[in-house]
Amino acid sequence: MPELYKFLMERWALYHNLEYDSSENKNPRLIFYNDKDEVVKTVKVKKMKVREIEKLLDSLGFYKRSMKGEDVPEEYQHFPLRAPRDEL
Repeated sequence: MPELYKFLMERWALYHNLEYDSSENKNPRLIFYNDKDEVVKTVKVKKMKVREIEKLLDSLGFYKRSMKGEDVPEEYQHFPLRAPRDEL
């Protein structure tokens, strides 16, 4: 899982509205919730490359900062904006 580790260490903090739970180390996955905290999509990431994870998050509309610590604009404070309505 070196790619996942690289994503967590180098890119995770750039994305807004993501949380990390280390309790699922053997079967890491991204879990997407709607505004009612219901799971709407789960994606296994164990074998994914860093760029594949970023592409997925970008396609779902997650805001990506240009550098760690950068403020997130007000209009991007809530959930991904370009998420498909039937999924998120």
